[in-house]
Amino acid sequence: MNPAINKGLHFADVVKTFGAHGELLIRLRHEAPEEINLSEPVFIAIDGYAVPFYFKQFDARSNHRALVVFDDMETMELAQELVGKAIARKTGNGARRTGNGTLSLLHYNVVDELAGEIGVVAGFIDIPGNPCLQLNDDAQEILIPFREEMMTIDHRKKIITTNLPEGLLDLNRKP
Repeated sequence: MNPAINKGLHFADVVKTFGAHGELLIRLRHEAPEEINLSEPVFIAIDGYAVPFYFKQFDARSNHRALVVFDDMETMELAQELVGKAIARKTGNGARRTGNGTLSLLHYNVVDELAGEIGVVAGFIDIPGNPCLQLNDDAQEILIPFREEMMTIDHRKKIITTNLPEGLLDLNRKP
């Protein structure tokens, strides 16, 4: 298993392609939730990073199998790259464990030095090697890496100032 996907979050595996339009057959593990929230991203480890994907289609075939299509992966060639990969779900309650206990960043405003106000912290996704802050703005959910070298946290004002790489925010925004 790739270290970017935590065993506790791993709920499915991509078995094979199934069609010419990006369809994938996935095997659901016992850890799979009863209901899959299709509006939330799932994560697939690619090159050591947990990359968020959104379902375009999810058709349960049985208790242990489903036919899925991910947004922007609607060709057989793109879908083939995901065969054999683990699929993980998000978890967390907006808190990050530190050596001193739990540090809660819920409801902190996130402001980027170039992009301005991004959103409010709604959760923390603890993906080994790629922890992310889950932000909500008025329109949608945004995920940004939780990297201390890219941000300054003012606990008194409840503001996180970031210096995100150009284009990173565009990766999470749905058209």
